[in-house]
Amino acid sequence: MSSHIPLPKEKHSKSKLFATVSSLSSKKKEHTKCIEAHPFNHRLSVIVDKKQEADTQRMLAECIGEYYKVKTLKPTNLIDPSFIREYVSSKAKSNTRNSLVALSLGTRIDVDDVFAIDGNGQLIMSLCKDTYQVLGLTGRQSQFPLERGSRFVVTVDLLADCMDPETKYFRRLHSRLHAVFGDQKFAFAIGVYAQDTGKALNLDIPGVAVCMPQVRTMTLLDVDVPDLARSDLISYIRPDGWNEEAQDVFEWIGLATACADAVTQSAGQSADTLAIRTYHAPAPTKHCDLAVLSVEGMLSAKAISQFAQKMIESQRSIDSDPNHVPLFLCVWGHDDAPVSWGSSEHGFLTSGENMYAHVYLPQIDKCVAFQACGPWDSYS
Repeated sequence: MSSHIPLPKEKHSKSKLFATVSSLSSKKKEHTKCIEAHPFNHRLSVIVDKKQEADTQRMLAECIGEYYKVKTLKPTNLIDPSFIREYVSSKAKSNTRNSLVALSLGTRIDVDDVFAIDGNGQLIMSLCKDTYQVLGLTGRQSQFPLERGSRFVVTVDLLADCMDPETKYFRRLHSRLHAVFGDQKFAFAIGVYAQDTGKALNLDIPGVAVCMPQVRTMTLLDVDVPDLARSDLISYIRPDGWNEEAQDVFEWIGLATACADAVTQSAGQSADTLAIRTYHAPAPTKHCDLAVLSVEGMLSAKAISQFAQKMIESQRSIDSDPNHVPLFLCVWGHDDAPVSWGSSEHGFLTSGENMYAHVYLPQIDKCVAFQACGPWDSYS
């Protein structure tokens, strides 16, 4: 069973939230595709039963590796043949191509020139109008709803044959980038990964600093957790109120990952105190203690996918009880990334939504996936 339903439906008036219900064992692997098509990730949080905290922390440490920061890269460095050969098009020991993800730091997608490499060899330049006109390269008008024609997007396939240094295309590309940006330097976050596993690989360029994401853990005691195994949200029939219930669950995930006071309650609270609480978790619920583990940095989409699969398999192996606490995974993309999923253009507008949340129910073979992006983002 699978459905892809946009929430809410009003076009362009609000941020877009999509809900997908699918089978974990489906050959389509929709939950995996959602993760692996989202290249620019900077924060991951997972919510698990408190008893699974140690195992979850171990799996996170196994899957999430280092990334790098460089403060002195010029745009021409991104198309340097040796850089492409060593880190973009080269193959790892497993004979699969490397996956390099890079994003300029401190550049805002609505007012600055932004540079990115998406992990599939695509250099994406989201440019201000003045820069684009002077650069003189072929691109397309951004659909970002500022003044019409105020931004443009230029995409370069770094793996294409035309990127041979001897070609006319490469010489013109290099010449124009050098003429417009000269020796101007940008700061970048860069991750180099094995494409098939997401394992972090070495980056050895001048001025590079290694960054190791650290796992932070917080505990939520006496929490009402949405019991999706008994919820209409995963049923084959869409009852009245399904959209509202989906939004309520998505809201709860956001509050829980933030460890907000609204989702916690003290075991010693009186009935009168509980009765006047302004927030209640979407019913039906179960009562338990949770661990929230978070990690930040340039996070590999493939590594996140591998971590999610390890969690699912671990849950299946330790407990056959369908009423077990679900596994909640929440991932935030960079607000100023030029794309969200795949090649879908991303813009900031008012809040820069670019994230997803998954609820895994391995015992009943279900996944509920939420994807949130801005009202003018091209993803649909």
